[in-house]
Amino acid sequence: MIPMDLDIPIGHRDLLRRSASIDDGTSCVKGAGRRGRTAAGLFLALLLLSVPWCSPLSAREPAPSGAREDTARLVFQKTAGIKKTREYVVKKGEWITGIFRAQLGEAPVPYDLIRKLNPRIRDLNRIQPGQRIVLPTRESLFSLERAAEEKTPPPTYSVKEGDSISRIIIAELNTPTEDVLKTYRLLRQLNPEIENPNRLQAGQVLRLPRENVQPVQIAQPLEAPPATPPPPAVPPAPAPPPETALTESSLNLPPNAETLLGFIGPVIGRMKGSLTTMGSYFIPLQENAQITIDCTLIPVIELPDGTTLLLDFGNRLSAPLKGMIRQSWPNYAFLPAEELRDTLTGLQGIISRSRNYQMFKLERPLAVTPKQEILAYPDWVIAEKKSSGIPYRQGLFLLGPEEKPLPAEARTVLEKSGLVVMEIANGRAIDPPPPSASTAPVMPPTDLRGLKGSALAEQLLKAVGETTVSGSEVAVFDQTRDGFNLSVTADLLIQKGEKRFIVYSKRIPDQFIRTLKESGTELILIGTSESGRPLIERVLQGMNLPCTSGHFSFRIPEESGRLRFTTAFSALRTTVGGEPLYLIDFDMSADLLSLLRGRHAGTIIKY
Repeated sequence: MIPMDLDIPIGHRDLLRRSASIDDGTSCVKGAGRRGRTAAGLFLALLLLSVPWCSPLSAREPAPSGAREDTARLVFQKTAGIKKTREYVVKKGEWITGIFRAQLGEAPVPYDLIRKLNPRIRDLNRIQPGQRIVLPTRESLFSLERAAEEKTPPPTYSVKEGDSISRIIIAELNTPTEDVLKTYRLLRQLNPEIENPNRLQAGQVLRLPRENVQPVQIAQPLEAPPATPPPPAVPPAPAPPPETALTESSLNLPPNAETLLGFIGPVIGRMKGSLTTMGSYFIPLQENAQITIDCTLIPVIELPDGTTLLLDFGNRLSAPLKGMIRQSWPNYAFLPAEELRDTLTGLQGIISRSRNYQMFKLERPLAVTPKQEILAYPDWVIAEKKSSGIPYRQGLFLLGPEEKPLPAEARTVLEKSGLVVMEIANGRAIDPPPPSASTAPVMPPTDLRGLKGSALAEQLLKAVGETTVSGSEVAVFDQTRDGFNLSVTADLLIQKGEKRFIVYSKRIPDQFIRTLKESGTELILIGTSESGRPLIERVLQGMNLPCTSGHFSFRIPEESGRLRFTTAFSALRTTVGGEPLYLIDFDMSADLLSLLRGRHAGTIIKY
């Protein structure tokens, strides 16, 4: 009988029962004698997509005309009772190792297992003719070895965020493709407390099988029901036919599939997901069936939120098959050929079926950082709906025929600010440009923070290119001219051509100020504890340097064209040697400094 624990419609079950040809007789295992008979079991295979589940009982779900038998396969298992041990009578001249080879082939037989089966034989190397020895059968050797190992606790695995049972079986256990279903059943047996293995929680601990098991199933195409009941005994089943070889012409993918996957692969990769386009993908169904997907025909996408999508370019997956997958794996979704006609439609379909991501067309600039006001202008954005930390965002920049990629520095600024940059040209993701040719290291800006009075004025004047002298005596009255000598000690003296400037932090009479000015000396009065913007503005204005307070912005590209990146910040601006100088009161990243200096932004000073 076919196991009926799968939730399959009754009509489908009847079809499977009529399609099964199971040997209910007995057959002898080679070398086992008459007592080695065991019930032979055949395994019923495969849901071929060219034969829909509902046919011939129902015509409501016709199979797609492009269905192929090698696209997806459903395998059911019928296990037969296997006798685990048998007796063997020792003949004259035989010894234990020779008996093993003759009766069990070249399979390694652990002596510990034979000792456990024969506790009354003290020395296996001293056996006598006529003595009876209990041997394992070939079929049961593996299961008996496992039973002997059960005294040792099995290894364990701690479930991680986004893990699925299929990923653990294939990626963590490195299970061969033919052993996936058997390993799945072993996991269910080892972890009976987990009611639904399709809904694993991070932190759960799974007991793992000690090693991958060998397959004990035969997969065959589903045949039409026999006209008459099967005979009581049939010859041994022939080996299954080899799988159909897939050639390039047999893939029958639409012309835009290669371009579409070239676009989708990098986008999914930057989301920390995966796109599989080669080999087979296995989907266990409850405890006795699995579906095998040919990824060359139906690529598979796995997103970090646990969503798995099958890209059905040829509409090869039937509706009943999709229903069976959804019943066991609610996190699985399917994208039909109609939604894979172009890159954006396909990507939108993928993201719309995910659990925690959304994709939307950008109608206004995307704020990347608030303080420095960095804005990005991608065409589309993929973003997390909910996040426990910094939300994930990826910007898709669809470049026109004449449009250049973002400068490497701008891309770095956006990426470090939390926006993943994906630039696409001609339907394919493009590699980021190399950094600018300048090899000069980006020097940090002059930092005036923490300075006060004359110390702040001195560093500011040096930053604008002025030479200062500290503690100079400046004459106010001259004996020859005024009848007596009087001078003041300037905090800073700056000589510019015929004119000189002094920075003075002490009290001074107004008459002294007028006298100095009449002699061509400008006096810049500051407070000894004064700092920040007021002092900076007073010194720059006193030196006759133009100073503007405002909100300054920079754009990329600098020339005309579609805007892609802007940054703006509040600053004091002056001009030194024809180049702008910006004084800011916040920290600016080295990447943004490099970008601005490469865009003729001049010098930046922090205060």
